[in-house]
Amino acid sequence: MRSAALLFALALAVNPAAAPQPARPAAATGPAEKLPPISYTCPMHPEILEDKGGLCPICKMDLVPIRLDSVWTCATRPLAVVQDAPGRCAIDGTALVKVTAAISWSCPGSAQESITPGTCPDGSPMQKKYASRAHGNHNPQHGGLFFMASDNTHHLEGAYLPTGLFRMYFYDEFTKPQTLAEVKNYAATLMVKDPRSGKETPYSLVRSGRYLQAAIGKVPLPAEMWAKVKFAPGGKDNRFDFTFAAYSKEPHAIGGATMTNAAPATTAPLVETLPTASAASPASSGIDPALVPLPIPDTVPEMLAQLKARTDQIRAFIDKGTFAAIYVPAFQAKDLALALDAHKTELTIDRQKVAEPAIAKLVRSAYLLDAFGDIGNKQQISEAYAKFVEAANDIHSAFPQ
Repeated sequence: MRSAALLFALALAVNPAAAPQPARPAAATGPAEKLPPISYTCPMHPEILEDKGGLCPICKMDLVPIRLDSVWTCATRPLAVVQDAPGRCAIDGTALVKVTAAISWSCPGSAQESITPGTCPDGSPMQKKYASRAHGNHNPQHGGLFFMASDNTHHLEGAYLPTGLFRMYFYDEFTKPQTLAEVKNYAATLMVKDPRSGKETPYSLVRSGRYLQAAIGKVPLPAEMWAKVKFAPGGKDNRFDFTFAAYSKEPHAIGGATMTNAAPATTAPLVETLPTASAASPASSGIDPALVPLPIPDTVPEMLAQLKARTDQIRAFIDKGTFAAIYVPAFQAKDLALALDAHKTELTIDRQKVAEPAIAKLVRSAYLLDAFGDIGNKQQISEAYAKFVEAANDIHSAFPQ
């Protein structure tokens, strides 16, 4: 599948060895909950996602089942608030961000968890939980550009401020700011490109508390620059490329006020911010249509047409090298595939046998495209995209045009 150096990292909060609660499925009191497909992952290498059980190709441990889902949550308080649509954080009023979480169900007071909802021994429904995944929340915390290092451990964000300052913030695999003790050993140099001559000017980044910074002045936008970072004295250089189309702005609450109607905390999660569609059309606002989330259409032909458009948009981002943006059309395609899954019962049995595994394959491929896009490995992205295209083609062939 791919080499061991990779992305998501840390075991599931789902306890795969624990049997589900010894009870029947939840009684149907309304429309059945739409569940993401089951995938199989390695407890030690969560970047491994397969459609069936077996052994991890890296460490040979048994693969375990997991369900991944996308939710909206507070950027600064992951999973303290969880919604299935964009909005504002009930804690601080900032815009919600979209992340990926592992989901499971359990009964109150029990440590056992299930990847399928059901009822508890007392007849009450099992409670849904959102489990944190390392590398799940790659949303910028300061309005900058967020990257993961190739060691799958270090994360950083570069922010270019209107004052002409460049700042670099550091995080662990759960997007928690790193400690002063950790950051004090880091060293970085920023190379800023002159848009006219192409000449690159080096700036040493100086530590200020838990971030590094340099005064680089006002560079014409879009500003191109790259940094080489050492995470240990004498360690290797890690390169990160930044292109700032606009100055970085800190997330802010509506009117600067803090909201107090906070939802009850769940468990902790997480992946990515989707741009919020505005009333203006993408063309009139200057926004790339590939970066604008759209409502899921009502009809199968419209869903298929939008799926094709999203597939083409992913290809365009790969060709341009805009890897960090791939997740937007990939996740939109994932949502389209899950919407099509609700229509598979309209197909013949033979077509259902094609559609069901294809939909599951596309969902897994979308998550891989998101993960590989974070580290910018074009080979891995291309391999995941090839699987994505295979799945999309099978979906198109299964549903009547």
